Amino acid sequence: MQINLNLLIALGLCLLPVVLAVLIIFRKRTEHRAFNYAPFKELQRRPAGEALRIKLEALEEKLTEQTYGLVMFPSLLTVVLLVSHPKDATLPIFFFVISASSSAYFGMQIYSLVRMRANYRLGYEGERLVGEELSRLILLGFEIYHDVPFDGFNIDHVLVGPRGVFVVETKTRRKPLNQDGKKEYRVQFDGKSLLWPNWKPDSYGIDQAKNNAKTLAAWLGKTTGENVWATAILTLPGWMVDLKVPCDSFYVLNPKQIFQVCAAQPEKILEPQVRRICHQLDQKCRIEVR
Repeated sequence: MQINLNLLIALGLCLLPVVLAVLIIFRKRTEHRAFNYAPFKELQRRPAGEALRIKLEALEEKLTEQTYGLVMFPSLLTVVLLVSHPKDATLPIFFFVISASSSAYFGMQIYSLVRMRANYRLGYEGERLVGEELSRLILLGFEIYHDVPFDGFNIDHVLVGPRGVFVVETKTRRKPLNQDGKKEYRVQFDGKSLLWPNWKPDSYGIDQAKNNAKTLAAWLGKTTGENVWATAILTLPGWMVDLKVPCDSFYVLNPKQIFQVCAAQPEKILEPQVRRICHQLDQKCRIEVR
């Protein structure tokens, strides 16, 4: 019994610095938040990929929790086993089964979260890339809005200028390898579907881009009291798009082609209406600074 007590005391002393460090960090953080504030309360424009960034943060927290579970649960069982000094193999075998089960559970959770994080990260980086490419449109008088929030979804990018209102939906897909081990990089658009290499044709993002344009046009028409037409653009970062049919009211483009398409449009919206549209989007895209 004396050995067990000494072991418990030793383990307690080892864990005590960790507990104290966590308590001090938590206290300092609380004090900092209580007496320090950001010099501004909100941003007028949401950055590109903001919704995905928030999802990535939530995933990181879940991943940390699952990793703690993977490591701590078997560790606690090991400590209990060392302290108890079992006389036969029954308890060790029982603890092994529990440890293996918990490791399998947490391992599957971590694997799922890691894959989800990789997909979110790819989408986030794709939206950031498109956002940087769209910044060139400022030269043409466009106002640019990212991650415009609606009920249950976000519109990736909205462009507003004398040349019109454009809704840009970003879809980022990994490139497969061909038989020679080289990356495929071309996708075809036949007017209805996208023809991907090594995949079946699909409407990946097409319907979403069109529906987003209709939603934005209806919302702007209601809030401004004026008829607004929004042109839908589906952009595929890293892919070269081969168009099999001419495009006029809907476009599937590489991000680098968006500037050329927008620049070719005639001016169709007067400046007062542009300002009214931008005012509504400014109100909608405000984000609180914490």
